[in-house]
Amino acid sequence: MPPGQVVTKFFDLLAENGKLTNREAFTMLSGARQEISQDSFRRWTESFSGDTKVRVVKTILPEKPNDRGEMIAVVMLEAETPSTFGGTFTTTSKMHLILDEETNEWKIDYIGDSIDESDFKNAPADAKAEDAGETL
Repeated sequence: MPPGQVVTKFFDLLAENGKLTNREAFTMLSGARQEISQDSFRRWTESFSGDTKVRVVKTILPEKPNDRGEMIAVVMLEAETPSTFGGTFTTTSKMHLILDEETNEWKIDYIGDSIDESDFKNAPADAKAEDAGETL
């Protein structure tokens, strides 16, 4: 299953808010370097609103393995969430997926082990956040 479909299925399972669907979503996580218990995952995801609509905007497939020898795909997302004030609001995000070489399946890097944080660590203290090209 391509990375974008993996992410869509993951959020569809979370939206159902059931124990079995949460367990199935848990199996979609990369276990390469992360140790998350099923109970912790359930607590972290139980407040995900089934009313939130997640849409894959773009998938970036890797051309070669990263420095650790992993194939990492990046899926860009939009999430439309109902607002308690009426209407909806839309946020953008991205998820990294790691190719599991044993099963040849894309697995979700739920806790961000594959993200290179050197840019964040090296940013000047007075750096401004940017969103869609606009300085906040």
